[in-house]
Parts: sequence; C-alpha cells; structure tokens
Amino acid sequence: MRSELELQPGTWTVGGGADDGVRFPGLPPALLRLELGEDRVWVRCSAARPVGRAVLSAGVRRWLLPGERVRLSREAELWLEPQAGAPATLALMRALLEGGSACPSIPALRCVAGLDAGAVFPLAGRSLELGRRPGCAILLHDAAVSRRQLEVVLEGDRHRVRDLGGRNPVRCNGRRVRSGRVLADGDVLAVGRSLLHYCAGLGPDPAPVTASATGPPAPPGAPSGAGAG
Repeated sequence: MRSELELQPGTWTVGGGADDGVRFPGLPPALLRLELGEDRVWVRCSAARPVGRAVLSAGVRRWLLPGERVRLSREAELWLEPQAGAPATLALMRALLEGGSACPSIPALRCVAGLDAGAVFPLAGRSLELGRRPGCAILLHDAAVSRRQLEVVLEGDRHRVRDLGGRNPVRCNGRRVRSGRVLADGDVLAVGRSLLHYCAGLGPDPAPVTASATGPPAPPGAPSGAGAG
C-alpha cells in the first residue's frame, strides 16, 4: 500500500513519536531527520539503516539521490522518487517498489556523505587516483582518507576500483574491496568517512524538491524549524 503526503522545504523528523513531523505507527521516535532543500534531500539516521546499497551509520548526514531508499522497518521505507521534468517525491512505503536512480550523462562518482558531500567527480580518463594527495584526479578532504586511497581504471566500458593499501579499507556496498572490483550502476563506495555513489551514465541533476511521504503516516506537523518534528 502506498500513500503520499506533500512536505514543504525545511527540516522534518520521521518516526513514531508524537513530536515527529511525519509520524509512522510502530517506528521509534525521531528515527531519522530529513533536510529538504530547493534541489537536495539530505538524511541523517539516529540508528544505522540501509540507504541505497549500503548501510548508513548513525549520525552521518547523507545526500539522498532519486531512486534510493531508506529502510525504516520491514514494512516501510523512504523513497526519493525520480520524476522527469517534475519535482521529486519522497515516499514512505509498505512494499518495495522498483525504480532506478537518475544519473548524469557520463560515468561519475558523487560524494553523498562526508566533507565533500555534494561534489560530483566525472570519470574522464583510463586511470584515476582518489585520495587526499594534491594532484589526485579525485581529491577528497576527509582526514580518514589516505593520500593515495584507491584507483579507478576503465576496462572496456566498465570501471574497476582497486584499493591502494591505505590505512582504512575501501568498501563497496558494505563489502571490503581487496584485489579489485568492477562497479555496477548505483554501487556505493565507503572511503574513510565519505560515501561515493557510482553512476555508470548520468542524466540531469535532481529537480527541485517539494517532497511527499507515503505510508500511511499520520498528518504532518510543521517542519522542525517551525517548532514541530
């Protein structure tokens, strides 16, 4: 079952508490916080939750891309629905819905969490290094990332990532990358405290957001900044 509820830009909490801006029966109070901007949706969970293809740690602020889902419980998830030429929609759902993530037109890595969140790194080249060292093609400012952390290599029309042996291991969709891994569209790389979302071939950036939620949640209060949620 699916229902939608329009949300205005601002900060909202989602959970089962009386003070949550979007209330969903059975969820803990203030399970997650949503920040709805004009062209971005950010999420921060109070407990680790699956987001997209990887688990988001508690307290980490993450850019939610169209098509990605946040699992709230067995019955409910949050979904940022891709809509061509229309405002994006947020959906709390009782059943898993299929949908893809919108991407730019050439392969790229999008930093969705960490100091560089919001940055997009086009993968233009046959071999690109990622790290903190000046001169890296993909330069991150996260102190937990090594100076030379990983290499992205183009093999035919696919990209393979290889860990260069930094002090923190590289993970793809939660699993450690050892000898190398070919990336699939939508894969999430965890590097230090940063998360990078791989787009095999992207479209335009997400449209401005006037979000909605599905559930069925209780009628929303005002955004957190207005004294509710």
